[in-house]
Amino acid sequence: MNIKFFDLPKEKQNTIINAAMSVFAHNDYKRATIDEIIKQAKISKGLLFHYFENKKGLYLYIYNYAEKFLIDEMQKSYDETQTDFFEMLIQAQTSKIKIMSVHPNLYGFLKNAYLEKNTEIVENLDIKFKQIISKSSSTLLNKIDVSKFKENISPEKVLDIIIWSSEGFIKSRTEKQLENLTQLNEDFTSYLLLLKQNFYKENYL
Repeated sequence: MNIKFFDLPKEKQNTIINAAMSVFAHNDYKRATIDEIIKQAKISKGLLFHYFENKKGLYLYIYNYAEKFLIDEMQKSYDETQTDFFEMLIQAQTSKIKIMSVHPNLYGFLKNAYLEKNTEIVENLDIKFKQIISKSSSTLLNKIDVSKFKENISPEKVLDIIIWSSEGFIKSRTEKQLENLTQLNEDFTSYLLLLKQNFYKENYL
């Protein structure tokens, strides 16, 4: 990678990064095309290759960037004092919205990277995304005040329900709805609060 990329204004850097994330999030590595990336980024192919040399170089840079950005933003929102299950999830959701406001396709890109089968790419990836999510789930479950849950309610199963619901919620939104991150956050938070009413003891509502 050519470090002159970092001489570009941050806004232009993000335009290129987001164009690449978008294309790689909606296609596997083989089907993703540089032509589509430069079309979305509104730069020439020659200039893109001046910064990243080739498609592989671009992909690896975007992957490393995405993981670091995700980890940094998650750490910023982490509250060591919070022990309420749903409050922790709402904080995580707010952090996710902030990430999407800068890089809308970051999560989709990382999920695609985790599923990537192309050996040219896989052998160069240090896949941390799954470990990050797993560690986050473990941290949450180890910290929460389980006494707030109704009898015979498993926090682990509730978390599974929320993770599955989150994925379904995003898939059910239209492109226009996904652009309104504030409303997106409010809508999903309302579902979290609905679950809270069903799984928490009444005196903790």
